[in-house]
Amino acid sequence: MAVLAISSSAVIVRAIEGVHPLAIAFWRTLAVAVLLAPAARRISVRDAALIGLSGACLAAHFTAWFASLQHITVMRSTVLVSLGPVWTGLLEWGVLGHRPRARFWGGLALAVPGVALLTGALPTMDALQGDVLALLGGVLVAGYFVIGHSVRRRVGIGTYACLVCAAAAAILLPVIAATGTPATGYPSHTWVLLAALAIGPQLLGHNGLNYALRYLRAGTVSSLTILEPVGATVLAALLLAEYPTPVAALGAAITVLGVGIAYWTRQGKPG
Repeated sequence: MAVLAISSSAVIVRAIEGVHPLAIAFWRTLAVAVLLAPAARRISVRDAALIGLSGACLAAHFTAWFASLQHITVMRSTVLVSLGPVWTGLLEWGVLGHRPRARFWGGLALAVPGVALLTGALPTMDALQGDVLALLGGVLVAGYFVIGHSVRRRVGIGTYACLVCAAAAAILLPVIAATGTPATGYPSHTWVLLAALAIGPQLLGHNGLNYALRYLRAGTVSSLTILEPVGATVLAALLLAEYPTPVAALGAAITVLGVGIAYWTRQGKPG
């Protein structure tokens, strides 16, 4: 259910016109923080600090990824940002000591040429900027999941989901003010899309993944997001008439398969 919800994120963001990525990220996180405020409970100082760090990763992830969608296609952006399981696996190895299995690297070896096919040998500067932003978004969401896994073992889903979104919104607000980014004055249909983004991909999607973090390793939860490009690509074709080229589609499929192999061989079995 969470993966289905997050699959709509890129298409909704693409449909929101005239709103800066910083403002989209701010309203998405603030709305959920307010909605879940009654569920928040007191936590330790240590967990508050970790949630603040996780919120910073979330804020930066959204900003980078939303910005990438202004430069590259929905499929290309979601595939690149969905390389997050790779970075999650490496972070779990470096931070938590969960050493990847040998065939993990085989999956990555398959994913790399897939990325090359997806992006093209010589992408334009505009596309290259989008690629870098999407890849950065994947690295940041990996940090978000790894930290969230640690905190969720002690903090309830309502409290965590509320506070991590509140932290992200609190970090984004002064950045919006400092950069003079417009954050209000939108037409009514834009507010409807922002509300849909908060309720669907964030409230149901991200929080569904955060719920699972208490019971599953961060790599397990993060790996499920490799299914996001499939749903996002289908929605982009149906709603935005954004059809991938055969070569890009092949590259995307190889990349997703490679990341999937890297996950399954590293974890051994699901769950």
